[in-house]
Amino acid sequence: MLLTAGTGLSAEGSDASPDPFDAAVDAVKAEEFGLANELFFVLAEQDDHAAQFNLAILLEAGKGTPQNYSLALEWAWLAQLGGVARAKGLADRLAEKLLPATKDTIAERIDARLQARLSKGHSAAIMQYVQFNQAILTRPDLETAYIWTLIGAALNIDQAAKTRNDIEATLEVRVVLTAQETARAMFVDQGMASLFAGDGAASR
Repeated sequence: MLLTAGTGLSAEGSDASPDPFDAAVDAVKAEEFGLANELFFVLAEQDDHAAQFNLAILLEAGKGTPQNYSLALEWAWLAQLGGVARAKGLADRLAEKLLPATKDTIAERIDARLQARLSKGHSAAIMQYVQFNQAILTRPDLETAYIWTLIGAALNIDQAAKTRNDIEATLEVRVVLTAQETARAMFVDQGMASLFAGDGAASR
């Protein structure tokens, strides 16, 4: 894992867009932080989770752009959901600096972003949405998380069945049965078997 001098920036997970990512890392090394922000932002918007993490680092430090803890937390949470191991520590540190209402607003934006990806058939967003409802929300929504593990397991998404069983063990029977009916209706009505089998299922 590449660490650029004095920033904590990481190149992990950058294989989806190697040239732009490498250019952003090179910009950091050259202390061209404004350019690095621009390059990482483009990749972050494309759900490159390593770029999201690095953008959060720059926003926290105020390098190349004014320091902004709210935006930094948003990108750090997205990187965490995308599997960047070091993002959780960064997100936890940033969350301590923000008001509860601000964190709720950020969570609403992430919710909308993930739902948009789900509607386009991005299968990687399924377990990210599960984790979002389990671990990011101030008040976890385990029923929604369970519904999406049911869908993920039906689609043979990695870790979905195990997570489904783990969450089910924490829910009341009536909630389990209602969620199962909801998941079945969503799966059929939205044609999820086809939706998530298309190009949208490709993920970084």
